[in-house]
Amino acid sequence: MRRGCLFFIAGLAILLGVLGWLANSFVIQPARALVQDFRQLVQLESGVRRQEPYQPPASGQLSPSQVQRLLRVQRAVKEGLGSRYTAIEARLRQLSDRFSAQQQLDYRAALDLFRDAGALIVEAKKLQVQGLNAQGFSLEEYRWVRSQVYGALELGLPKLDPQKLLSQIASGDFNPQTALEAPAPNPANRKLVQPYSKELRDFYAFTWFGL
Repeated sequence: MRRGCLFFIAGLAILLGVLGWLANSFVIQPARALVQDFRQLVQLESGVRRQEPYQPPASGQLSPSQVQRLLRVQRAVKEGLGSRYTAIEARLRQLSDRFSAQQQLDYRAALDLFRDAGALIVEAKKLQVQGLNAQGFSLEEYRWVRSQVYGALELGLPKLDPQKLLSQIASGDFNPQTALEAPAPNPANRKLVQPYSKELRDFYAFTWFGL
């Protein structure tokens, strides 16, 4: 009986050790990497030449030029990543479809993408900064245009807060969540954006990282 208890305790200790290793490898380390990469993304934004405030129109209406400029930035990111983007394109589409009708973003899904993609998101951010400069976007204008474009598709965007994510992870919450916020759809914007709906939806998961 005593020997059986010892075997049980030893087995339980081994099981807990394996579970701890799995949690560290597949949850804790990717979560910390996520926060570190978010910090890099914020730092990279200092490379955008236009940092001035942007005053959006009171109507909330996009111009055709703004939609085209945003599309060019996104296309530049995809083209710059080349086969690395192609390798995760199906995964991006699955994530986009999964969260397209939700109001909360589960960053565990993002952790899966990070684990599979490595430093791809950081490289994508570098390409985005180049694209923003090439298209004459300020950070504020781009963020507003992106919000209106995806709002027209009834897709919300998260407010990224790396420090808050880090605090949640430090407290043992390895499944941080954030609200997906979208402006009220503008009929004129919907008409402008609709022809590019599939292309924009395929890129949607990238917007969770500020792209």
